[in-house]
Amino acid sequence: MIKKKIIISIIVVIVVAVISAGAWFWFNQEKENNLEEPIPNEGQSSEEPIPNEGQSSGEPEFYSEQYNLDSIKNVEGITSEMLEQYKDKFIEYQDKLEEAIKNYEKNGKKVEEKPNPDFFIEKARYSNYLGQTDWAIDILNSVFDYYQNSSVAWNNLAKLYEEKEDYTKANEYYFKIINTFGEKQFWGQYYYVTKNYMALGDKEKVKEYYAKYKSLGGQDSEIEDYLTK
Repeated sequence: MIKKKIIISIIVVIVVAVISAGAWFWFNQEKENNLEEPIPNEGQSSEEPIPNEGQSSGEPEFYSEQYNLDSIKNVEGITSEMLEQYKDKFIEYQDKLEEAIKNYEKNGKKVEEKPNPDFFIEKARYSNYLGQTDWAIDILNSVFDYYQNSSVAWNNLAKLYEEKEDYTKANEYYFKIINTFGEKQFWGQYYYVTKNYMALGDKEKVKEYYAKYKSLGGQDSEIEDYLTK
């Protein structure tokens, strides 16, 4: 009987973890894109590249007192056990990032000593799990204090703004990806751009960017139904 209860408890924890991970499925993109060199903008979006609004202008400071984890008592959709695990993971990546930044500055800010971009990404991930969207946004923007471009950071910022229902801002980040790395590599971002224009009720933009998405091999029945109405 005891073994049965233990097995059931384990299953519940696993299910909760899977559901939580699904909320940030977008972190599963190839993280190597953080260090990718931009390719020529052949056939790029007609939108102009968006300036790095919200980008941190100075060296970020990562100290525990910036983040009051004790104030987070519960988060909808996760158990108290998962909440504590997410806090522990947040602290783990915060510590890694602090150490990396200290080493970078101590060693003369050499290019090869830049902090691992994954530390920013993972720290932002657990911020979002903890229901701290604004923390996650600030952390992801701090990537650009060290790296000029990051398709993963921009994509994650876009998803966070979609959660906030700021679809215009989300599209700015999708266009950053397309304009920097080229639509041949990131043509799938047109799908999200189009869906966001649907949410904004801008049918002309939906038509424009769905045409781009479809010309590059994409298709979506929901968008097509929207356009026929």
